[in-house]
Amino acid sequence: MIILGAAMALMMSSCGTGSSIKSEQDSLAYALGMDFGNWLKTVDSTMNLNVVSAGVKDAVAGQTKMDRDSAMNFVRDYFYIRKPAKEKAASEKFLQEIETNNKNVKKTASGLLYEIVTPGDTTKPAATDQVRVVYEGKLKNGKVFDSTFERGDTAQFALNQVIPGWTEGLQLIGKGGKIKLWIPSELAYGQQGAGGGAIGPNEALAFEVELIDVIPVDTTAKK
Repeated sequence: MIILGAAMALMMSSCGTGSSIKSEQDSLAYALGMDFGNWLKTVDSTMNLNVVSAGVKDAVAGQTKMDRDSAMNFVRDYFYIRKPAKEKAASEKFLQEIETNNKNVKKTASGLLYEIVTPGDTTKPAATDQVRVVYEGKLKNGKVFDSTFERGDTAQFALNQVIPGWTEGLQLIGKGGKIKLWIPSELAYGQQGAGGGAIGPNEALAFEVELIDVIPVDTTAKK
């Protein structure tokens, strides 16, 4: 499906980027191109589009440099083996640099890196408690992928229903506290990633979180 989608989307490339949309077929081609282009950015925004286009043209001409099975095997190998391995190495390097270059950063036994900006009061959440927070999450390249600050709201959830790095990290501060977290992929979204490709496989994440409130669970309530 990936290769087929690429072929459909890029067959209109011969029209030129400055060409106007003159027909129903042109509209379809452009819409498919937009959809594929948006997907391609999540895969690798630096990909050589000339090479992609060459692959499409070769396929249409029936003169490809790879047979279909070899191409599909390479795509699977890239997404399930090569890319995760590269990302894991890059994430480990990122975390090592954070740990080395910031004297205020501490590391837990699980590998979570953290810096307590404000400790908060003595009301620390248990893993089963509800918490209300404001936060911002970034990829290792600094790109923001989620932010309550941008939305102008707060978030509330049970602390044991989020990624392990959050569950562990937020128990280190009290109500009113603020913490920075650098989370290894195994304490985040692992090899599967998340967000439809926004968070890649084996990607380490950085968060800044303020604990607004702790809502204890009533363990005495009858079920």
